[in-house]
Amino acid sequence: MSPPTRRPDGKETRGHNRITHHAIRQTMEAVTARAFRVGKDNVTAALEDDAGKLGVSVSIKLRLEPLLEPRNSSGTIFERAQQARAEITSRGTELTGLEIGRVDIRLTGGKQEVSKERRVT
Repeated sequence: MSPPTRRPDGKETRGHNRITHHAIRQTMEAVTARAFRVGKDNVTAALEDDAGKLGVSVSIKLRLEPLLEPRNSSGTIFERAQQARAEITSRGTELTGLEIGRVDIRLTGGKQEVSKERRVT
């Protein structure tokens, strides 16, 4: 057993906690997926140092909405990305305990799901 150490407030503690790079990356991917309302498999994240803060780069595959049909979402895609960036920063900090600096967002289009109509003869 390791000897106790003293925290700045004078209390003794034993051991330490460590969150791995992989766990932080997966957490940021889940937070991003929730912010954009997509499945986690549509998000990839990379982590880097941002002047002592956590820098996050995420790539999201978005489903393309039909151009000639009414839109399901409010606001432009850029407005949605700004809202998502704020959510990623606040929720990511809350869950990881790390100060998040820059959040780069790359939006990529996915295929529009085409409904297959079946003919009955």
